[in-house]
Amino acid sequence: MVIGGFVVQTLPGERNVIVEKLTSLQGVEVYGADKKGNIVTVVEADSSDALGEVVKLMEKLDDVLNVGMTYMNMEDEAEQIASGENTPRVFTGRKQKQASFEAP
Repeated sequence: MVIGGFVVQTLPGERNVIVEKLTSLQGVEVYGADKKGNIVTVVEADSSDALGEVVKLMEKLDDVLNVGMTYMNMEDEAEQIASGENTPRVFTGRKQKQASFEAP
């Protein structure tokens, strides 16, 4: 089991709508929200890959400005990696564009 804490930022007027959408996602629990549009969530998933997929869904919600990780606990998965049962993939979050440079 992998557990991650996230702060989801949205526009203040969209806070309640986003809270409803977040709570409809599997493994997502909302713990609070402030008037500025910051929403505190905890996500539980079977693996870091599954956690990354949930984060991608959160990022794709209309009016979500940012999803920032505050902590991650993956003791079970770390033990599996140490024993060779699991090979980790690199979690990069959003896709990054590769820079290309042309010679002058």
